[in-house]
Amino acid sequence: MAEAPSRYCGNCGNELSPEDQFCRSCGTPVHQAARVPTPEAEVSVPPPPQAGGAGGAPQQPAQESGGGRRGNPLLLGCLGIMGLLLLIGIIGAIGGGGGGGGQQAADSPPERAEKDEGVEGGGPEPEANQPFQGEEAEPRPEPEDSKPNFSDGVYQVGTDIQPGTYRTREGSPGCYYARLGGFSNELNDIIANANTDAPAIVTIKPTDAGFDSQGCGTWTQDLSAITESKTSFGEGAYIVGTDIEPGTYRSSGSSGCYYARLRNFTADLNSIIANGNTDTSTVVTIKPTDVGFESLDCGTWTRLE
Repeated sequence: MAEAPSRYCGNCGNELSPEDQFCRSCGTPVHQAARVPTPEAEVSVPPPPQAGGAGGAPQQPAQESGGGRRGNPLLLGCLGIMGLLLLIGIIGAIGGGGGGGGQQAADSPPERAEKDEGVEGGGPEPEANQPFQGEEAEPRPEPEDSKPNFSDGVYQVGTDIQPGTYRTREGSPGCYYARLGGFSNELNDIIANANTDAPAIVTIKPTDAGFDSQGCGTWTQDLSAITESKTSFGEGAYIVGTDIEPGTYRSSGSSGCYYARLRNFTADLNSIIANGNTDTSTVVTIKPTDVGFESLDCGTWTRLE
């Protein structure tokens, strides 16, 4: 007698014995199983005839030994596949992280956390060129103020202009200036005055009430040198050691020449150490102790070797 061909479950491929009515592996009824020589082929087997005449109820699948009903085989199979895929994904993630070869995304949370740790306290990074709180900003140098200056007019000393030594850095024809003790326009108000067409220097004292300037241009406290050479110069008022060097000088000569060695620039008689008038060439020695030297219409002065 030939052996009956082997049967396999069409759902899970488990081999079925002749007496099985349900698959022992997945619980699929035997009438749905394939009667095929290999589990790969899926050929449906017609269900057995139902016992309709005897009034018997359809036969129920066998229960598990625990007494519970088996779940839906199709649902169990899907859940098993999903669990397997999830397990494979977890293993792959663990393997990628453990190898250290995976590259994090640019904006992943771990990298953002490392970026935040760069600033103490986890706060936002300070803006560029802004000091941290509590750090003193480096002081910026203040722009240098220009030297005080004023032009022609009548001024109150201490209110309109401050006392000090001023000079006109260029000559101006018809220049007249005066230090004033009052503003009554009387001669007694004039402390000292002068007329010149050349650069002038004057010291305004704190005790002066005012100062009058007419046709002189700009007066400034910039007392830097106005000469190109310190051993040869023309007419004007000069600062010894700044504009000219001390020494013995000869003038080229000119009619109406006036010159004076000065101890200060107050423009009064007490400021004159020595002076002279001549219409010809002359020689004068300017000492290192002299504060200034004044020359009008004397031509060019040249230091003698």
